[in-house]
Amino acid sequence: MNKPSSHEENNFLEHIRKYGGIITRLCYYYAENEDDFRDLRQDVLATLWEARDKYQGLSSSSTWIYRVTLNVCVSAFRKSTRKKKIIQRLDKGQDYPFEEDFKTERLKTMHRMINRLPEQDKAILLLWLDDLKYEEISDITGLQRNTLATRLRRIKEKICKMTVEL
Repeated sequence: MNKPSSHEENNFLEHIRKYGGIITRLCYYYAENEDDFRDLRQDVLATLWEARDKYQGLSSSSTWIYRVTLNVCVSAFRKSTRKKKIIQRLDKGQDYPFEEDFKTERLKTMHRMINRLPEQDKAILLLWLDDLKYEEISDITGLQRNTLATRLRRIKEKICKMTVEL
């Protein structure tokens, strides 16, 4: 394998600086603890690096990074034998000490509710919360725009119902 050029490395690092928040947020929601978060984020970065030559520019860089990050996170979550333990822990409302921004009670509650959603619903909601347009979310998830709008409405209803149940 050829050694990457410094231009390639700089370009990659610039994209990570620009879209690192996307990667961090998605990994955070799929991680069980700080170690899992770090491992998952590292897996995403490694996957992005390995796949950099496959990016053809057919979608925006952020869409591509979202897609790769979600695929890595969902794959890791599916492989996890601790899935049930994660759900039980979330139901108990355990803290995440590794992310200072998530210290308020409202954010903890929202985090627990989002983690109760099925994988694809969680991904759709997180993308929507990141202020992506329906067309961008559609590109990332592969869902038609109208299907996406319906799913998002149902997801919001689920979250509202969870809020009432609290």
